[in-house]
Amino acid sequence: MSVLGQVLRSLQDPQDGSLDPDRVCVQLVRACRHAEQHMQGLARQCRQLKAERQLADRRERALRHELHRQEQGVLATLAAGHDAHAQATEVARLEDRQDELAADLARLEKRLGYYQRRWLEAERHYHDLCRQLAMAKTTACVRKTMAAIRRHPAVTLVNAKQALADIRAREQRQHQDTEPDEAPRALCPHSAEQVLARLQQQLGGRP
Repeated sequence: MSVLGQVLRSLQDPQDGSLDPDRVCVQLVRACRHAEQHMQGLARQCRQLKAERQLADRRERALRHELHRQEQGVLATLAAGHDAHAQATEVARLEDRQDELAADLARLEKRLGYYQRRWLEAERHYHDLCRQLAMAKTTACVRKTMAAIRRHPAVTLVNAKQALADIRAREQRQHQDTEPDEAPRALCPHSAEQVLARLQQQLGGRP
């Protein structure tokens, strides 16, 4: 049974089977919080495993580099005709360590894949709960509105008429408050005669 089904069954009135929408919403909010915490815990586990894998990768690369260096030393010793048993022993030890690191990496990959799958499932579950909560809130709101209309039909009608009048008034104000006209106005060009006349007038007006 889904979480919503469990919530509805737990809140159902045993006598008439009715449900309190507010209680349903409260229970779904709790379920969402719990699912979110679970998802966050899985995300932390994934981050930790990724960090461990990165550390193991670095160790494996360093070991591979050292193994290559030791192998080259063995080859040089053999080419010189000397005993390379001690060096070969070190190479064998490094190869054993390389196998151990490879096994560790394989285990980390499996664990990381497991927790990533669980995180994806938890994320889907969380979003499903959020959608169910949104639907429950909508249902509760509709029921409250319908109950208010049944209790106070006249008042509700007046409120609806007032709301409609407010909407129309707002639309009218928006229509009146139009964007300024950005079209350039025709300008009257100035002439030298106008400039001379104005300046001569100013000059003649001086004391």
